[in-house]
Amino acid sequence: MKRARTFLAAAGLLALGLLPLVRGQAEALPPGPGRDLVLGKCQACHDLQYVVDSKGITRGQWEEVVENMKIMGLQLTPEEEEVLLNYLATYLGPNPPPPQAENAEAAEPRSGEALYATFCASCHGPEGRGQANLFPPLRENPALQDPQYPVLVLLYGLEGPIAVGDQTFQGTMPSFGHLSDEEIAALVNYLRTAFAGAKEGVGPETVAALRQSPLSPAEVLKKRP
Repeated sequence: MKRARTFLAAAGLLALGLLPLVRGQAEALPPGPGRDLVLGKCQACHDLQYVVDSKGITRGQWEEVVENMKIMGLQLTPEEEEVLLNYLATYLGPNPPPPQAENAEAAEPRSGEALYATFCASCHGPEGRGQANLFPPLRENPALQDPQYPVLVLLYGLEGPIAVGDQTFQGTMPSFGHLSDEEIAALVNYLRTAFAGAKEGVGPETVAALRQSPLSPAEVLKKRP
């Protein structure tokens, strides 16, 4: 219970901007059904290390954590909440199963739309309209006109103030560099097609090339068109 309270206290400070945000590392979370949901829903607000450090607590305690996250703005459908809690209670609960290697070859390729729903929609909205004063809209966002810039944002995250229309947003977007080159290309192409009306696509080779020159989130901001 002490670990759960520590997690909640840290998450509350993060929500108030009193603790630094650090890009979550997918490698810190054991593979299992629902891990992508944790990556998509949780690391937008706080470093995943807080999730990992709370491993060993009961399902009831994880339910308390999730309820507090919902109070702080986490949006979940009932189905997503069940998947999320099943993952946390199973793989970060008192009796986790033995570690298993991920079988990437057996995974079905995911469409850009499916990737957006998993990793982006909770912050930027299912229609890409964002959340006022919290998360910028992607629909008609001029930064999507540059095919390489959204690749950099997904690979390395983004930190610092940005202006979209007449609104300014201050925050940190986590890296999604754990996604494969093919997945990042599919997601970027979906973003640009669905929200920016672009026709030019990017391929996984572009993602692979940009992955060779790592940037900090602040450096990504400087490259914003």
